[in-house]
Amino acid sequence: MFIATGQDVANIAESHAGVSYTQLLDNGDYYWSMALTCLIVATVGGGTGLPPQRECLEMLGRWGSGHVNKLAEICAAVVLAGETSPTSAVLRGDWVSSHERLGRNRPAPTG
Repeated sequence: MFIATGQDVANIAESHAGVSYTQLLDNGDYYWSMALTCLIVATVGGGTGLPPQRECLEMLGRWGSGHVNKLAEICAAVVLAGETSPTSAVLRGDWVSSHERLGRNRPAPTG
């Protein structure tokens, strides 16, 4: 996402840390949030003006000044989606079994 939107890839070192928070609510709903405590993103300047990166930001409706907070929210949503899938698989017990069922642990067929 950083490269696609023209972010400074060197900032990944600072921006990669996140805090996931979950809570089972009294009504039975499961609340899950993600906070990126040191996310560094921009919507103007630098690589955001390169044609492919600008196009990506424009597709998101986030190119130009005044859009950086929304871009940060989109980044957090992407991280949350990325965390939800493997965590759900681990909790359900499908993490290893799905690989076994789909043949990931089998030797490759020969000849």
